[in-house]
Amino acid sequence: MAASSLTVSRWLLAAISSLSPFGISIMVPLVPMLSMSMAHSVSELQYLFSIYVIGLAVSQPIFGFITDRIGRRTVLLSGFGVFVFSSILLMFADTLVMMILLRFLQAVGVGVGTVVARGIIRDHLPPDEALRAFALLTAAMGFTPVIAPVVGGFLAPLLGLKSVFLLLAILGAGLLLLCFHSIPKDTAPDSGTRQNVSIKGYLSVLRSRAFWGHTGAFGFLQGMVFTLMASGSVLFQEQFGLSITRFSLVWGGSALIYVLGSFLLSRLSALGSPRWQHTAAVGMLLVSLCTTALILWQGLSLELVVVPLFSSMLLSGILTPTTMYGAVNAVPQWSGSAAGLSSSVGMTMAGLFSWLGAAAYEADPALIMLCFGGAGCGFVACWWVAHHNTPSPAL
Repeated sequence: MAASSLTVSRWLLAAISSLSPFGISIMVPLVPMLSMSMAHSVSELQYLFSIYVIGLAVSQPIFGFITDRIGRRTVLLSGFGVFVFSSILLMFADTLVMMILLRFLQAVGVGVGTVVARGIIRDHLPPDEALRAFALLTAAMGFTPVIAPVVGGFLAPLLGLKSVFLLLAILGAGLLLLCFHSIPKDTAPDSGTRQNVSIKGYLSVLRSRAFWGHTGAFGFLQGMVFTLMASGSVLFQEQFGLSITRFSLVWGGSALIYVLGSFLLSRLSALGSPRWQHTAAVGMLLVSLCTTALILWQGLSLELVVVPLFSSMLLSGILTPTTMYGAVNAVPQWSGSAAGLSSSVGMTMAGLFSWLGAAAYEADPALIMLCFGGAGCGFVACWWVAHHNTPSPAL
């Protein structure tokens, strides 16, 4: 593709991608209030988070298939309509079972945003611009988990739990209207194309070494973060004596460093070149191996958690956009299917590493950093698969 044909604001695409992580992160500070008001334990309320992740993982491959079959605009508007409707119903849900069901519908609806945004960027931008656009998406999605809990923690005590779901409904409706007016109608595919999407699309994607290499790399990068996310607060409080406030500062700082990495990639085109991307991948390998070796040698310490965390987040901010773009560009004509499947695999791997991190911490707190280092090594292995004898997706 020689020139940009994108008519949709990149900020709008970043916003529709970010609504999904906003919807899960805003619930974090609500757990104590829900536990008191609904007389359920904190462990039972975790289903409100896990069902959301399951909804995303299940729906996104389906949405990717449908967008390749009938176009992106209709699917996006329909999905956001489901999100708004379920958010409104959550204001009136009075049982945990009902809330879990509606949270699943929320995730199913909002999951289309990530798929459509990635597909539109791949379809309408040349590689160098697409990579910078993916960097903007990554930065926006990285900033969301920082601001969403603050918003939820402010609204819920002041205006009640219903105000949080009302805010989600308003945000969803606002983005729905913006998408309705801003995203052009798709050119309808011919009947032969529609009939062959299910065969050619997914089979081409599933057979692509580049797709699985980039998707695996993306999943392992998510795994590094989610390994610590599952038990991070407990790790910092029990092992290092940090208060929840100080942990929040550490975790928020790491998220901002992630955003910084993506922001630098969006502004400095040289960082997207194969040379610098491979250098960043080697840096991730060094972080992973050194963390593992030092933990085995010296044992667990605050420095051996914070320094690898911050280093890996900066590198992830630079590398994640390339893995995202590489996955959707592996089989260009089926970018929607690739976007949905890669996002689903990434979410699934994140969930697995979240569970693995929690299990490792219960066995031995130091093991959580070994899982972290293992995920980093897994990223490098998949990066090699994606780039060995495969043309670089960027530039």
